[in-house]
Amino acid sequence: MDASCLPTEAATGADRDSDPPNSGQVRTEEELYVESFLKVSLLLANQELIKVQLHGYKMLQHLLKYRSEKLSSANLLKLMLQLVKSDHDLVLESTDSRSSMPDKRPQNSDWSAAPTGINETISSHQGMDCPILAEHNLLCEAFIIATSCLGIQQYMGMLLCLLNSLNRIWIQMEWNCKYVRTMSGLSNLFSDGQFLKMSYHVVKFCEEKLMNGINEYGACDVFSTALLELIIPLFLWLLRCIHVLWTAEIGVDLLPAEVEKAKTLSCMELDHLLEISDGLYTIDSEESFRENETRALLEGTRQRVYNFIGLCTTIKGAFPKLLESLSVGNAFTEALGCMELRHLGKLIRLVVIPLVKHCPREILEEWTVNLLEPILLECEDRLHGTWFYLLYKRQAHNLFNYGNLVGEDEQINKMGYKLLLEFTRKMSDLLEALAFMEKLLCLYMKMLNLSATRTLSLLKIWTLWHHLLSAGFFYIIISLRS
Repeated sequence: MDASCLPTEAATGADRDSDPPNSGQVRTEEELYVESFLKVSLLLANQELIKVQLHGYKMLQHLLKYRSEKLSSANLLKLMLQLVKSDHDLVLESTDSRSSMPDKRPQNSDWSAAPTGINETISSHQGMDCPILAEHNLLCEAFIIATSCLGIQQYMGMLLCLLNSLNRIWIQMEWNCKYVRTMSGLSNLFSDGQFLKMSYHVVKFCEEKLMNGINEYGACDVFSTALLELIIPLFLWLLRCIHVLWTAEIGVDLLPAEVEKAKTLSCMELDHLLEISDGLYTIDSEESFRENETRALLEGTRQRVYNFIGLCTTIKGAFPKLLESLSVGNAFTEALGCMELRHLGKLIRLVVIPLVKHCPREILEEWTVNLLEPILLECEDRLHGTWFYLLYKRQAHNLFNYGNLVGEDEQINKMGYKLLLEFTRKMSDLLEALAFMEKLLCLYMKMLNLSATRTLSLLKIWTLWHHLLSAGFFYIIISLRS
């Protein structure tokens, strides 16, 4: 993965105030990360809520066992003192629970809000061989516990520290060499059930809160800009890893059996999903979790990140502050060729259409070049190839990536046709959004004032747009209405 998806300044510098003054030493990224992990562990351990405090205690124990050599003597002393204090506080808490002392928990907190399916015990194999994976899971678990106890506003400072540490993990050499840069590493990462489960619940929480927190004026009533600056790069990294699982280079033997099975859908399962919605909105429902938990987690994480990015486009001022065309564009366009048709349709519906509708005029050209042009080119290839094959060969061919469907040939052909119709509808919605975009029309009228290279680039988009409309697209739209 390239440097365009590196964390923002807020992600890499959020805890600089903890640096020792005039130390005169340049610390490594690993040392900064371990210090940030210690900082958030101490914050958790000093909370009054016993559930949060216990988790901070668990994180401190992990640090002492696996990272003590990376800590300075001063930080190691802080850790030891806090562990002694935590032991003392836990004994007092246990004594208080048998007495008439009032409960420390706030009366209005929702203690039943913890997500289902979370096993708070970190996998036993995440020991000395892979402490950084255990730390990723511990940080995600801390995020879930903190937000389920009190919410965002009460724990704003702690959540900033948690997200900062999570972002630092994704730029660690150890993390990238072990889990991201190789197919075998990704296989090991996604074979860890805790990683996938914890990541999903963090994404789910943020997506649902953002969906309910954007008001009619485009302001976000839940997340601060600082939080969103840390959430977006983290989600883009996770999304790129999920995209790679669908690449053609990954053979059957390289992926865990659970992940390979999760990528396979029977025609009956997919038909059921299409009857309920457009194929993905209910894939992470309780029923889907019972049938195939790994599939529900992978598909649910992918869809919710798409929706989160699309929702961010509606926030006032998000484009200059939060969304950077190159990093977002790379996260999606590098995976276009390996996307299933239903995933590409979901990308268009949840990300591209909101982007077209809300992108400011002054940076629309930049987003067009980095994201819209590659997507339109990919869609042209898919639509031309699939409809040509269907109209002249009388069957839907899996060459155009309908996914790993299982069933009789007749069932697969029928399902391929349904998927093609769903994708064409979404493409029609995108063309409609483009057609009625006043900003795009204004930009088109001003193209003579642009540089020659960029003018040609935008002309290519318009030519492609009209080609899609003219080359058999009228017949397709008629067939959708029949």
